[in-house]
Amino acid sequence: MQAVILLFLAGLLFATGCNRGLGGPLDAASLDPSQDHVKIASFYSREAMLSRQKAAEQASRAVTYEQLFGRDSDWVAGAQMLTRFYEDAAKEQDRQAGLHLELAGRRPSNR
Repeated sequence: MQAVILLFLAGLLFATGCNRGLGGPLDAASLDPSQDHVKIASFYSREAMLSRQKAAEQASRAVTYEQLFGRDSDWVAGAQMLTRFYEDAAKEQDRQAGLHLELAGRRPSNR
């Protein structure tokens, strides 16, 4: 069962990574590298928001599955694993966004 969940997650990550762009085009004439970092930070922020939404959806599903199938069901465990996965992904995406804002000089370093 866990192998199926891991395979599903890998496929989901692959599909999500392949179909998202960074937004509008960058100004190729600009020599300012901070525009790149701001665009990348914006991308990570949007992805973090989507991951948090997915985590909330999975948490809701886990509650529903628990009512339908019982607390020890594989459905509940799978939904809870996906909830944690999306929460961790959102944290990492927020971290990446902050790093790129820092590199763009838009946020002071707090290391």
